[in-house]
Amino acid sequence: CPYVLNEPQTPDGLAAWEVFRRCNGQVRCSMSIVVADGTIRGASGGVYSLDFGSVIALAESMGASSNLFIELLPEMEAIIVRSQRRDDAP
Repeated sequence: CPYVLNEPQTPDGLAAWEVFRRCNGQVRCSMSIVVADGTIRGASGGVYSLDFGSVIALAESMGASSNLFIELLPEMEAIIVRSQRRDDAP
């Protein structure tokens, strides 16, 4: 099972995992609105990144801010953004 095979093994890894589990709401979103003749014809947008400042503040408040966490942050951002985009798709 990949979840068991890749589960965090160290205290830093476990702490980082808990932050990533909780930071899914710390995303940056864009919104585009199409206007024609003064009326709204459609809207689109979506998640494009994590708010690193908020995520790092969360990690610090949880005692999980470590070199490992900072190194993993960009990699996890890509996974979280892809996940959010899949969830937002019609």
